[in-house]
Amino acid sequence: MIELLVVIAVISAIMAITLPVLRYVREQALETVCQSNLRQMGIILKTYTQDHNARFPEPNTIYHAPRSFTLKPEPYWQYLECCRWHDPRIGLNSSLIREHPELRGSLVPYISNPEVLLCKTGKRANTQQGCINPCSLEYCFHDPNVPFEAQYTYSMNAFFSTEIRTGKRNTLTDKTISRRTMRITPVHTVTQVTRSPSQVFAFGEENSWRVILGQSDPNELRTPISSRRPTGSKRGRSSNTGAPIARHGSVSGTLRLPALAIKTTFQIDEAGKTTDATGGFDNFATYHRPPKGNLDAGHSYLVMLDGHTQKVTVSDQLRKSRLGPGDEPSQYGPGGNLALAWPIDIEPPDGWEDQ
Repeated sequence: MIELLVVIAVISAIMAITLPVLRYVREQALETVCQSNLRQMGIILKTYTQDHNARFPEPNTIYHAPRSFTLKPEPYWQYLECCRWHDPRIGLNSSLIREHPELRGSLVPYISNPEVLLCKTGKRANTQQGCINPCSLEYCFHDPNVPFEAQYTYSMNAFFSTEIRTGKRNTLTDKTISRRTMRITPVHTVTQVTRSPSQVFAFGEENSWRVILGQSDPNELRTPISSRRPTGSKRGRSSNTGAPIARHGSVSGTLRLPALAIKTTFQIDEAGKTTDATGGFDNFATYHRPPKGNLDAGHSYLVMLDGHTQKVTVSDQLRKSRLGPGDEPSQYGPGGNLALAWPIDIEPPDGWEDQ
């Protein structure tokens, strides 16, 4: 009997040592696959631009064609925009896409295996969280009856295939942009990206839920923030990593459309007036190796325009104006995640300090 107890104790001790190691190895393998998928997406984007005179595809229609959003008769009306990222009926493996080439997005002909669009860690996290954010479009809403199976977890930098309005404010207190300095810079082609390709991301991983980093969001859910923190953590920070605890929001989820728009906190109208952008701002995924299961405090990966992948933590995404007391500054400078998406060498109004 004593010998049996000793054997059980030894086996338990071995399992206590080996299980965390096996878990780490498994997670490392999954992350490696996710990074490999991102590199393939970078190659796909490069191939597309080579075939289209260096022109970027429209980020919102890389998986589903514009026609699929505008055709409302049967059978198209039932495939809601805000549910497409998890609706297998209109996924790239669906019979609908195979039988209706007019519904295929611009990058679909370059994707030989739709599995390249899925990071298993992201698929698991997004399935766990669900499609919890209502769509910002008036005619679109999440339908709980829509099948739930993640169809993609990677999205394209939405600063591509667009025009960026920049300029200098007249004074520190006046939000009007000087007409003399206002510029509209198109970023429709690879040649119009004037920052180094190693500094601008092409594709990134996304959460299916919205995360507000650093500052509270007026649209956030009314659930007490304290209920989302690990036990023993300090205000706004994780107890075991020092990373700021992000907050869930209740506005449109980042995966409503396939575009990862790391937006500025301001908007400039044609008259040069700047206004605060509503609804907070988007972020990269936070689900890889979440400390104590807190899916808002992990890290993610991106592929840059030059083809290399890099890791992004929650702290890395915080812009200087969003830092809270004791928050570590982003390794990407005061611009935080905006610096990773910004494609031109003209700085935002008043530089990176006030974004």
